[in-house]
Amino acid sequence: MNGRNPMDRQRRIRALDERREQLEKDTHRRRVHLRRRLAAASLLFLFVMVLIGQSYFSKVGYVSDQQQAYAQAKVELREQQAEQDELKEQVERLQDEDYIANLARNELLFSKDGEIIFYFSPEE
Repeated sequence: MNGRNPMDRQRRIRALDERREQLEKDTHRRRVHLRRRLAAASLLFLFVMVLIGQSYFSKVGYVSDQQQAYAQAKVELREQQAEQDELKEQVERLQDEDYIANLARNELLFSKDGEIIFYFSPEE
């Protein structure tokens, strides 16, 4: 033999095999640990995205409701302004004595001095 003991060689081979097996186990454990961390990070990311999406769509709904309420308020404001304009016009007309006399004659059947009113019912 070339000066080396076959037992030493076998022991070194066994030690190298054990070292290789230990490295493979460590590598496998690291991969499993990495996969678990990746799965946990993915779940956390998904959870955060769901929360953000829920918040976003909630805000979109709120803004839409507010826009509808604003549009309705604008319509009501225009209606109230139109009614206010009509009332102002009516107040101005009520300041006119001729308008009041004409209104009294038509609505209340008042007459001028010497005037005779004939009333016909719609049935006739």
